[in-house]
Amino acid sequence: MRPQLTVRSPANRATPMSTQQQRTLTEAAGLLNTILASAETIRTLSNVTTIGQQPTVATPSVDTSIDSHLASLFPTRQRSSVSLPTAGHLPTAGPVRRERAPPRYQAQQCFRTWTSGTRRTRARAQQHDHFNKDIIGKPNPSWEAVCKQHPKVRLHKHGHILNAFEIQKAWDHQTVMERIREGFGDRLPEDVSLQFLMACGNKLVSPTLQEGQDLNGMLIHRVYKTKALYVRPSRTLLTDSEDENELSLITARSMLSMHSSTKDSDEDCFEVSGQQIPTSMSSHGTTRASTSTLDGGCLARTDGNPATSSHDEDYSSYLTLMATLPDDSSDDEELQQAIMASMESQIAEKIPVQEILLELSSKVSTKQQCRFNINRSAVWEGAMRGFKRVSYDPNLMMCVKFSDDMGRNEEGVDLGGPRREFLRLLMETIARSPMFEGKESSKTLALDSTALRGDWYYTAGRAIAVSLVHGGPPPNFLSPTVFSLLVDGSANPGLEEIADTELLDKVKKVSKSTTLEDLEESKAPLLDYLANAGCLRPMRSIGDRDLLVHDIVMFQVIHRVQGPFQRFCEGLKTLGVLEKIKRHPDSFRPLFCYEASTLTADQMDDLFSISLSPEGSNKRAAEEIVVTFWRDYLQDAEEEEGSSKLQKILAFSTGASVVPPIGFSPTPSVQFIHKGEDDFSSTPMFPMANTCVNCIRLPLHVSYQLFKEKFDFALGNTYGF
Repeated sequence: MRPQLTVRSPANRATPMSTQQQRTLTEAAGLLNTILASAETIRTLSNVTTIGQQPTVATPSVDTSIDSHLASLFPTRQRSSVSLPTAGHLPTAGPVRRERAPPRYQAQQCFRTWTSGTRRTRARAQQHDHFNKDIIGKPNPSWEAVCKQHPKVRLHKHGHILNAFEIQKAWDHQTVMERIREGFGDRLPEDVSLQFLMACGNKLVSPTLQEGQDLNGMLIHRVYKTKALYVRPSRTLLTDSEDENELSLITARSMLSMHSSTKDSDEDCFEVSGQQIPTSMSSHGTTRASTSTLDGGCLARTDGNPATSSHDEDYSSYLTLMATLPDDSSDDEELQQAIMASMESQIAEKIPVQEILLELSSKVSTKQQCRFNINRSAVWEGAMRGFKRVSYDPNLMMCVKFSDDMGRNEEGVDLGGPRREFLRLLMETIARSPMFEGKESSKTLALDSTALRGDWYYTAGRAIAVSLVHGGPPPNFLSPTVFSLLVDGSANPGLEEIADTELLDKVKKVSKSTTLEDLEESKAPLLDYLANAGCLRPMRSIGDRDLLVHDIVMFQVIHRVQGPFQRFCEGLKTLGVLEKIKRHPDSFRPLFCYEASTLTADQMDDLFSISLSPEGSNKRAAEEIVVTFWRDYLQDAEEEEGSSKLQKILAFSTGASVVPPIGFSPTPSVQFIHKGEDDFSSTPMFPMANTCVNCIRLPLHVSYQLFKEKFDFALGNTYGF
């Protein structure tokens, strides 16, 4: 039954309704009842027609009465000519098509905008049980950059990239690993473990997952989205020496071909502001080239001037290459940045480290001094007092005053020699301190509570920076790992850099495991260590062995000493040294990392200038004889003990056992001691040195054997300078 509509006056209405309003509402209710009855009539007709019965014909007057009443009660913005279906329009067979009734349409227009009928549902995206992903295999564990341009071509060539590799979402982590190994085939040996990485900017990082999560198929689909999946091997799979040579040859040939073709084709160029620009370039390339401010037009030709510098030619080739690339290329900006960075690095490599240090030392004031009172048996303690003194300023000249073991002051004023000797002793003391561990020529930072408490790491960094700028020796005892961390904050240490011999033996056993049972057995003694290092995890296959070893080495050598390393870097910032190290790493690497000494007798002879008396004098004849003794002594020292004895001679003469990176000032010299000079009543027997002015004074012996004996005695029995 259809419910009847009635009109009731609201009880809480503030103003009573008028008689006219009540009458209108009553008529509206009646009209709505009529509309509802009409709708039921239409449905009845439809049902009857469907089952094959003859419909009952309604009178047309019903439509007119409804329309007129509705129009009078509810005026509309737009009259509709649509009326209810009449008997003549109804089909006699088949389903009846329902048309929207005019009252309903007009009520919709008057009161609100709403839609009726069947709503359109949004089509759901089709769900697939698999997806495709590019898999990029890194050639070695130390590769930390995102693969672009030429490296990507190289990896493609050697089969280290799997394009559109299909991954099932239902795969677990182990299945994903196995299928990727099958994809790479023989290029991925069985003893090499893999680690998943993802691109973050220009670097590769390991995805951060919650505890207990593994990168299965579904997680890879959600985490990586459109990014490529990088896999890092546990050891080097592809060397780059031959490929780099081949790549450089191809690049050189292509650049030469491009440059020559542009140079030979005059009809394909037009001139703008003195520059010839190929017309075959795209519009954006031409615009970019024409706005360059190089003189003489270096894009296509050099106006026939053969004296153009090689730098302009190289830059001309660079601009020519850039002009041929379209702006809509996704790699255009990255290629420009890479080329500019390469050019800057080449320019940086040409700057000698001596020039860099001289620039830094030019800011040091020689008008004021900071005093250091040093006892040779306690160099580090004296250095700590001096560096922590309130009045200390690294931009002021250092004044070092030594005392002997009995506390008696030495008679000497620092004009450079005592300062160089102090800095040499200080570098040797730092290398032997508990702040560093490892091999003598390749030390890494150690974790020492006393050094942390006293902030020794900061003082050590400051001392190294001061030594380089103030004319001292370099700290060439650091490992390449530490230097790489100083330059860009990343490194890949080796297993042999673990200084703890007991831990090293245990880790070696893990690295030599051949089965999963051997791996678990060798890992057992390291459970507490692995828990502290964050490396305690189940081993699912023997392939996880290398990754575990790598994590242990990273923790022991790098992560464990992050606090001391940060303080060490803060100290190296003194006088702007760390900034220069990062800007010119190739120039500073020989100063921090050990390199075999190349000091020879010929270098020593060239280093010292010889001051002779005027020609024709008796002194000159005696001095020329001793000059030959001096050079023979240098040759014998190199043959007998190698560079170590030459370093002793240099330290005896200048206070420095090696040539400082900043150089000597003044230049070392050789002078001679004559009888009657400097209150010598008889001929002196031993050589003397004045390290303040880098001068060694030789006695005038007539026998080389006597000269050598006295010189050896002086080197072996001199304490200090």
